[in-house]
Amino acid sequence: MKQAKVLTDAEMKRLMAVIANGRHAGRNRLAVMLSHLAGLRVGEIAALTMGDVVDSEGRRAAAWPRVRARR
Repeated sequence: MKQAKVLTDAEMKRLMAVIANGRHAGRNRLAVMLSHLAGLRVGEIAALTMGDVVDSEGRRAAAWPRVRARR
């Protein structure tokens, strides 16, 4: 099986800069980070619901560990 291509740190930084200047920057940044850091595919990201991400009290769900992006 072929190895998936992964963005370099420089490519990721450039992508984040482009996203920051666009419409719906927050949404797009979240989608890219879910894909890059959590390894989710497009269909998996699109299928997420609020219940998958936050608990009934609005806190981060236990299944989603806190992940810090590299700077």
